[in-house]
Amino acid sequence: MDTESILRNENHAARLLEITCDTLLLLRNDGTCIDMIVKTENNPYINDQYTLLGKNLFEVLPRETLHDFKPAVESVVDTGEISNANYDLPAPDKMYYFKCIIQKYDDNHILCQYRDITVRSQMKKNLQLANERLVETSRAARMGYWSYNTSTKILRYAGYVGILFDTNEEISIPLDKYLAQVFPEDRIKLRKLLENNQIGHEVFEFRVIKDKIYFLRLKVVNIHHAEEGHQIIEGYIQNIDDIISSWNELRMITLAVNNSNDSIFATKIDGSLIFANQSCRKLHEIPEDIDITRCVTYELLDNFPDQSAWDNFIRELRVNNDMLQYICNHPFPNYNVISSDCVSYIVQNEYGEYIVWNHCRDISEQIRYENELRKAKEKAEESDQLKSAFISNMSHEIRTPLNAIVGFSAVMSDIDNREERKKFQEIIESNNKRLLTLINEVLDLSKIESGKFELVLTPVNISELCNEIVITHQLNAEGVSLKLDLPDEDFCFTTDKNRLTQVLSNLITNAIKFTPHGTITVGYRLRTALVEFFVEDNGIGIAKDKLDTIFDRFVKLNDFAPGTGLGLSICKSIIERLGGDISVASEQGEGSLFSFRLPLVMLAYDEEGTVNIS
Repeated sequence: MDTESILRNENHAARLLEITCDTLLLLRNDGTCIDMIVKTENNPYINDQYTLLGKNLFEVLPRETLHDFKPAVESVVDTGEISNANYDLPAPDKMYYFKCIIQKYDDNHILCQYRDITVRSQMKKNLQLANERLVETSRAARMGYWSYNTSTKILRYAGYVGILFDTNEEISIPLDKYLAQVFPEDRIKLRKLLENNQIGHEVFEFRVIKDKIYFLRLKVVNIHHAEEGHQIIEGYIQNIDDIISSWNELRMITLAVNNSNDSIFATKIDGSLIFANQSCRKLHEIPEDIDITRCVTYELLDNFPDQSAWDNFIRELRVNNDMLQYICNHPFPNYNVISSDCVSYIVQNEYGEYIVWNHCRDISEQIRYENELRKAKEKAEESDQLKSAFISNMSHEIRTPLNAIVGFSAVMSDIDNREERKKFQEIIESNNKRLLTLINEVLDLSKIESGKFELVLTPVNISELCNEIVITHQLNAEGVSLKLDLPDEDFCFTTDKNRLTQVLSNLITNAIKFTPHGTITVGYRLRTALVEFFVEDNGIGIAKDKLDTIFDRFVKLNDFAPGTGLGLSICKSIIERLGGDISVASEQGEGSLFSFRLPLVMLAYDEEGTVNIS
């Protein structure tokens, strides 16, 4: 047959149009389209009269469609029998469905009559699926449909209530026969509902007596007017016996869970929350109007910082027979981290879903108490050791100057040499000063511990003060040069002059002690609302293991150097009492830099606790 357009021939066109008014495709036996009339819209494979012309359908159509379509075409070619079947046509946007009648046109050609049945097929599938879901829902909910004719007094019923009937087939029963099984107190109300509709469209719950008392729920959803003023009433009926029983149990459990002081929450395997009790919401500041399913576990517990960590936790749960006990922490922006003793376990619900239940008990106070006990114990042990060392050191420090004082005092009366006597006198005075310093440090420590450490606030020219202190210490600094680093102009502010002098003197004395040769720089700088003092040396420096404890009591920079180990601790207490802070930076073998900062305006407290601004 000539392969030119057949459909443009009036005789052939009339013949085809007599067969169908659907889309027509004329194919060679090998599947090549040689002519077509398109009456289908919105089809991704047939858009116009020329979409498939010259193309082989076996190469164009998807594999899923060809699985059924190609054998049908081949069967028509071989047998000449007409094929009438429905086919799936998958496309990127959705699934299409079409009916195709395939018949032999002549020895070399076949005619395909195409009809799009997508909408109809989808509606049919949806209807079938909806009906299946309705039946399953009815069975699961133990629910049924009912209707009552006030004329015939017949109750019609279909469903799975599971008490009087347990079938989806419709059953008819006289009303009196049905009411005979209803609890006497509910019988009159039910009759009025059905016969007179006095309760209206409300939900009505009643009881049925069988082997025990069962609870049922009935709802009127529609009323039709029948002959002679009668009515046909329709609605649903549900067995709520298990619901009532479960509700009572659930209510008790829910009250217990919600009122628990422990945090209880449940999640899906992916970590998304599905339940949280009141304690959990309160603990994590989740408002009542916030949908809990918007939260994820790894936002609540720092044990699981991200999804990956949570997934690893689930795998560990599986390995440990679906249960783990662990300590977790709850980070909060407005609170300290709260520690909890947690138990997590996996259960499977009736739908096959795996749920992770978590029970967390706040043990923060317990942990804090244990930590405080441990720290107190360590501090007490350390204090005992330090005090023992202090007593031992003090006995040595006091004995040394006392022996010198007593010894040289005893021999001075026997020495006639004036120069020698002067030398002995200087030794005695030096030891007197050393002994006095020791006593003053012990007295200062006692005042600090007793809370009787007093401050006398007066205006102080700190440039003059620093100059006086440096001149005084330079006299006793052999081999060490002291220099000042001060602002160009003098500066005054209100502070305790004696205590400030004590701190600077102590820092300079330590610097001299640990700087055999070199330079010590003393000065201050004005900062915003602060004045910063510093004492810098290029001496032996401080070991790294002592930097963190250097301001603690009874800690000495050098165990073999003279001193009580109280000086820097007292300095720190003075600076803090003046409203400032002190710090140190040091490199062993390079030197040290001690600095402290005092506020230009400090808060002073009188004996009654009143705050005064100096």
